Amino acid sequence: MKSKVDGIYKLAEHAANTSMKDIPEDVLKKTETLLLDTIGCILAGSSAEGVSELKEIMDYWGGNKQSTVFCHDVRTSAPEAALLNSVMCHANDFDDTHDRAVNHGCVTIVPALIATCEAIYPKKNYGDNKSFPSRIISGKEFIAALAVGLDVSNRLGMAFIPFLHTGWLPTTLWGPFGCAAACGRILNLDTEKMLNAFGLAYSQIHGNRQALVDGKLAKRIQPGFSAAIGVRSAFYAAMGITGAENIIDGSFGIPTLYTQGKIDSDYLSKDIGKLYETSNVSIKPYPCCRCSHPVIDAALKAKENHNVRWEDIEEGSIYLPPTSMGQIGNEFTIRDNPTVDAQFSAQYTAALVFIKGRPRIEDFKKENIIDRKDITALAARFKIIEFEKDKSGITPVRLNLKLKNGKKLSVVVERPKGSSDNPLTHEELVFKFNDCVDNSKKEYILEERQQILQALSNIVISTDVCEIIELFK
Repeated sequence: MKSKVDGIYKLAEHAANTSMKDIPEDVLKKTETLLLDTIGCILAGSSAEGVSELKEIMDYWGGNKQSTVFCHDVRTSAPEAALLNSVMCHANDFDDTHDRAVNHGCVTIVPALIATCEAIYPKKNYGDNKSFPSRIISGKEFIAALAVGLDVSNRLGMAFIPFLHTGWLPTTLWGPFGCAAACGRILNLDTEKMLNAFGLAYSQIHGNRQALVDGKLAKRIQPGFSAAIGVRSAFYAAMGITGAENIIDGSFGIPTLYTQGKIDSDYLSKDIGKLYETSNVSIKPYPCCRCSHPVIDAALKAKENHNVRWEDIEEGSIYLPPTSMGQIGNEFTIRDNPTVDAQFSAQYTAALVFIKGRPRIEDFKKENIIDRKDITALAARFKIIEFEKDKSGITPVRLNLKLKNGKKLSVVVERPKGSSDNPLTHEELVFKFNDCVDNSKKEYILEERQQILQALSNIVISTDVCEIIELFK
């Protein structure tokens, strides 16, 4: 079968051939905002559990010192830098999400892009290669690559999420393709080589939710594997290494192996190049699983609009759609990684809101979870119930409360805060960024924070994106 008829071809063509000038300005602007948000998440995760251990292993293995590991004043090979920066980005579960695709896009693509831009940077003189010659990447080219990469990964996610077994991890399945698309643009891959990059990524896709269920650190490392896969796949393809062409319609394509032969193929090509799923990415206002955010919004509404105090709650019921049940619907229990346990618990996050208010990074630190017996006790009063069984997204969510005075209250959330139709304000974005920087391994004074915000907010006019990356070493 010729690859042009395979379902992946349009995405490869889009990734390779879409011109910067053809990407709508509103998409580029949204992508700029997503980049700022992602950089903040990486900085926040630089001090997280597991990061220093991964860096120690990286140092032990060594590697060409091409690409920056944020906040650690060290460089390593492009795939390893992409991996570690991605792990940092995901460590606090504060990174963006496409709600319908249930996909974290920037957590894989941004670290992969940064690593690739630095790997071919001529001012660092890492050596030239005829397959990917050294060159300086402008800010607009970087943003365009990110916009296209996000579109690719989210379109794949939307095409398959209704049929995907809940045990698979969408981010690690579709992330390698988004990374390969974005990095492939930086390496000037044509359509044929982009197809090879996708095929090579397909040979390596992975990831499952068992580490999440077990509350293990591997949960936050999996997107890092995807970032490294995307970098490798793009560079391999640039060198002429070939990958499978028919990864959608082939005998052992994605639908056959992952979704019982089912696919909503319209998402792979409909309005491609005109409608960007990049625009529909949600920015998280709270540092926990995105599925918990409608629960948090409902609790905030009950608290702020109806003056509900936590002492007044006799019991509550949280109604979740199927997608959320598998991620945040388990009974809250503190195990050997309390941070993951709390981040992925509808019960805990609801109780946290009623007792403390709007969640921040510090609320999910291990010691703060273990010490808050009051939050754990209130969490136990909430029952979790599945409803809307035909829904594939993270909404609607309903919170029912029975108060000790006999009053009953119900709050429904359809559009969680941070979604494209209920976005964060500029002030909320800056507040989140500063919360992230407050938790960075490296201390940033006010002037440095302002410099970062200014540089990232105007990245499209930068002639050299690697000069901006120097701010985070």
